[in-house]
Amino acid sequence: MNREQALAILDKYGPADASWRAHCLQVGAAARRLAQLIAQRGNSVDVDKAEVLGLLHDLGRSQEHSLRHGIEGYLLAWSEGHANLGRICLLHLLKGRTLEEGAALGILTEEESAQLEGEDLDPQSLCLEEKVAILADAMMSDTGLAAIEEKYANARRRYGGQPHHYEDEAWVKKLADEISQLLGQHPYDALREHPDDLL
Repeated sequence: MNREQALAILDKYGPADASWRAHCLQVGAAARRLAQLIAQRGNSVDVDKAEVLGLLHDLGRSQEHSLRHGIEGYLLAWSEGHANLGRICLLHLLKGRTLEEGAALGILTEEESAQLEGEDLDPQSLCLEEKVAILADAMMSDTGLAAIEEKYANARRRYGGQPHHYEDEAWVKKLADEISQLLGQHPYDALREHPDDLL
């Protein structure tokens, strides 16, 4: 799938002025920029795929704004014949958790977790492009680029300080450390140097 095809899917499921769609565009742009910088340092990464994953990650918000938007997005992508790319919808919310652990948080139901058992949804099998897209999402707030700490502090203010918010933040910080090794600097600093690339 290329950028135009991903945008066509967003167009199909949501109006052009939807706030979640604007967020997807920003995350796609941030993921593309991070992937480009990773590639410039001689690392193997599919820049186009990273952007597409960023564009699609919140597709489920066209149906649902709760934690269930992950499973809703995955099911939409699956219905479009793109389950392999739609993994990002669910995995960006699971943040390393198993499907069963996700069910306990309300990301999906126990029945859905059982039905998806055996599908290619192992949270430990994230490819580099998925990691880049998840990290890009963790640094893009409603107002644009934000530090990971700022993004999660805002989430706690908006939704209450749920234990999983702290777990999510710790997991994302580890991911940022991993990507920092490929970039030679923290991903936030890398994006902050190129603000015009983020729409």
